[in-house]
This record gives sequence, C-alpha cells and structure tokens, in this order.
Amino acid sequence: MAVPAAANVAASTRTPAAFTLSQGGARTRSEVLGEELSFDCSEAEREEACHFEARYRLRNGTSEVEVIDAAFLGIRVSEVRVAFDGEPLPVAPAPMASPESTPLTGDAVQASPSPEEALGRLARTAVERFGFTLTLPPGRGGELVVRGVVRLERRFLPSGYEWPAVQARHVLLSSPPQATSWDIDYLLGPIRTWAGNPELHVTVRIPSAWEVGSSPDASARTRPEAAGWQVRRKGAHAVAERRIEGASAPEWFNIALTRRKPWWAPGGLQLGVGARLGGASRFMARLGYQLAAPESFLHSLSVETDFREQLVLTPLTQYATPQLFILPSLGLGAGVPVQVLPEARPGVRLLVDLHLGPVGAAFSWDHYPRLREGLEPFSRLALLLQVGL
Repeated sequence: MAVPAAANVAASTRTPAAFTLSQGGARTRSEVLGEELSFDCSEAEREEACHFEARYRLRNGTSEVEVIDAAFLGIRVSEVRVAFDGEPLPVAPAPMASPESTPLTGDAVQASPSPEEALGRLARTAVERFGFTLTLPPGRGGELVVRGVVRLERRFLPSGYEWPAVQARHVLLSSPPQATSWDIDYLLGPIRTWAGNPELHVTVRIPSAWEVGSSPDASARTRPEAAGWQVRRKGAHAVAERRIEGASAPEWFNIALTRRKPWWAPGGLQLGVGARLGGASRFMARLGYQLAAPESFLHSLSVETDFREQLVLTPLTQYATPQLFILPSLGLGAGVPVQVLPEARPGVRLLVDLHLGPVGAAFSWDHYPRLREGLEPFSRLALLLQVGL
C-alpha cells in the first residue's frame, strides 16, 4: 500500500511521509477511489514467489496541486516498479524506520499505534519501503500502478497426535506427501493514510490443483480457511477472488496458498505369521504390499502359504481409522482370495485388524463357494500377527 505524506497548503512544499501504518485519519486531499490487487502464483511451486500488481485509481478533487511523498510498504517484496498513467516513476528502496524514530512534521503529527497493536505477529518482521514522489494537478484523476515480486513463506502445520493409517503402519517405507501451505502477508493499513474509502478487489492466479484461503494469524499454525473467497477453475489454472471494504480492512491481509496432497499415498511391505484355526489348524505366513487411495482406504495384494499344500493370492481393500496417539488404528476390509494350490478357485474374505504403529493383529474369514461339480464349499479362519515395513 502507498503511504503518502500530507501536503502543506503551499504546493511547492511538502512534508516527509510518516512510516507508521495507519494514523487514524486521511493524510492527503487526493482520494483513492478503488484498488485492484492481483497475484500471479502460477509458477509458485517452482519459484516460491508470486508476481503482484496493485492498481490504484486516484483523484485530486481540489482546486490546488498536491505533491505527495509516497511509499509502497511490503513484506518479503523485491523488484518493485511504480508508474503513474503509464509513466515510470523513480523509486528509492529503503528499510522502513520504526514509528518511534520517524520524525513527524506539520499536520502529520498524530498519535500512532504501536507496532504490536498494528501488526501483531508481523511487528518484528522486516518491512521494506519503496519511496516515490507523485504530483496530482487540480481536478485530475489517474492510475497508479505498483508491480513487483513477493516471496512466499512456507507455513509449518504440525500433524499433532494423529497419523494416517498408512503412515502409522509403515513407518519405515511410507512417507506420504503432505499438503503444503505458503503465506503472503500484504499490508492494508497504509491505505488509510489516503482520503477516500476504496473497495479492494483481490485476485490470485494459482495452479488448478491448489487452494486459496486466509488465516487471521499465521503464527497460530492454524489451517487456512477458504471463507470469503470465490474460485473459478479452468484448465491448468484457477483464479480466486475476494472483495474487502477499505474502512473495515485489517492492518494486514493474509493469503494462504495450499498445494493439496495427492489422492494416493505409497505404503510398504506387510509381513504376517500365525495359524489357520479350526480342525485342520496349520502354521500360516503372509507377505504383501499395501498403499492408500484415498488416505482412509488401504489396498493390498498379498500371498499366503502354509508351506505344505496351500498357496493363496488375495487383493483386498479395507477402511482404516487413523492412529490417535496411543489409540490403535482399526481396519475393516473385504477381498477376493484366489487359491492357487491345491486347486485353483476364488473365494470371499472378510478381515478385521488392529494396529498400534507397525505392529498389529489380523483376523480373517475366507469362504470358497462351490462353483462346479466336484468342488465342495468350505470356510477357513485365520489369526496372524502383522508387522508393517
């Protein structure tokens, strides 16, 4: 946002800008009629930066020339360029001085809020100031355009004490990709140092698979919310829009970009040893591979044998709850066991398992129906101890 200095009555003199964010009153006679703020984040994943453009519609409705020492204040911004009605303006970048050390002169003297009151967690964040001078003749309007690059700040969102089943069961081999969020923190308070009550229209261009949201305090490590944003998706990109009234705008505005995690996650190997229950009880062993798609559904393909006469291949799908701290993950599944030896025949399997981390137990019931003459139907129960890798 531009932070203008208040002009004295004489057009040939002017006062330096106050570097506080919002002084509580208009500092210029010229008005901001509206602002269009756009971010192009289509290459954000590769560059971890977005290109921004802020367009201000200005009007000097008075009968006098107003000369304004203004500045664009930004957080993690660079390559800032300023133009008025298409004509480039010289820009002088400099770190922003603290409110306590900034001299105020003339009608710029007002009580200013402390940095903690104005910005909260951003009070100790480095703010860059890009100064420029703007001259507005009487009765004239125009468009002020500020362009630049804003670096994204990655947000850390701890998982807490909840782990998806595929991650808890396969701690060695499974490293499922997580959703990643980046923050843009944009200062809105300085616009109050201009006259007028403009509406701010924000647009953000992102990859189609991403989401846009906002968080009132990124330091709280809370997940961003999409409330207030309207998203249109077309092809490989999406455009998110939001409107904010200048009078009710916060001192700073958070834009959170989130790359959703993939719909599937790799798992790992699963080893099991146990026994077939019933009258014909025998030692059993199982070896399989498991993955998640989506996160709560586990899909596996396993081979089982008693090392004597039976060999079974089983594709299986199960719903599994996440592990909550010391509360184990519970799974309920169904599959199709295909007996290869002693004779080939398909069946139906129901399975219940319980896992605390990579260690668990599985109870299964298999039923093989009679599909042709000479093959009698039968059912089998098995209990195995399992270890996930």
